[in-house]
Amino acid sequence: MMRLLKYDTRSLMQFANSARSTALAICAATCASALLVACQDDAPVAVAPPPPPPPRVEVVEAPKVASIKELMAQYDIDQRVNLPEERAPETEAERVAVLKFFDAFARGNADAIKPMLSAPDQFLLDGIVTSGGFAKSTGASIARIDVRCAREAGNSCTLAVFHVGEGFEPQLWSYTTTGSTPEFDSIATPPSIMDKLSGDNWIASWFEVLKLELAKADEPDEVPEMPKEDFTKEEEESQATSDDGSAPSSAPSGAPGKRMPGAPIKAPKPPGFGTK
Repeated sequence: MMRLLKYDTRSLMQFANSARSTALAICAATCASALLVACQDDAPVAVAPPPPPPPRVEVVEAPKVASIKELMAQYDIDQRVNLPEERAPETEAERVAVLKFFDAFARGNADAIKPMLSAPDQFLLDGIVTSGGFAKSTGASIARIDVRCAREAGNSCTLAVFHVGEGFEPQLWSYTTTGSTPEFDSIATPPSIMDKLSGDNWIASWFEVLKLELAKADEPDEVPEMPKEDFTKEEEESQATSDDGSAPSSAPSGAPGKRMPGAPIKAPKPPGFGTK
């Protein structure tokens, strides 16, 4: 009996030890699992890097263009030259060229105008100066010069209306400022152009009027009418006479001396001037 109890006691101790080991193992596994979860919770979360900043756009400011008022004061432009700011060219070089060009007209300075003209216009200017017409129509004769500028058909153009006495003298020029000296080239002036300009853009209107005038100039002055005559009746009568073999009552016009078809042939006259 003691052995059995002793055996049972030993078995119980072994069982207890085994149970304790199992519990420790479970506890260890649980702790490890908890530590693993805790480590995972504490681990830093991977965050996507922020997108790169957009490329920096360099804003290039347009060069400041001096106003017409400033340029007129800087270059001592005659106050009779009137170029509104909203009608002025975009670049300062063009503004200066236009102001100086019409300032020379206001002052009657042909020597200042000539270098700025195209070769054909220089030749015309020489003739006007020689005849005295330039001195009469410029300088003190001008009360005001209204100027406006615009680009038309790819060209820089300037239109000026000269107030001379009671009348107006309009001019249209195309110009360039690419060379060392600006160059102005005159554009044809249609008759009574001031009465034909319309709309807000007079320069475009000028070119349209010029286009119509040139088209009209290509038309013939008069279309001649050729006289007509109906010969149908005479041809029908001639054909009818030929068909019945009788001679016509009168010889037809044209082809004198020729025998009509079907007419009798007369006997030839003997040689000489008389008859026998």
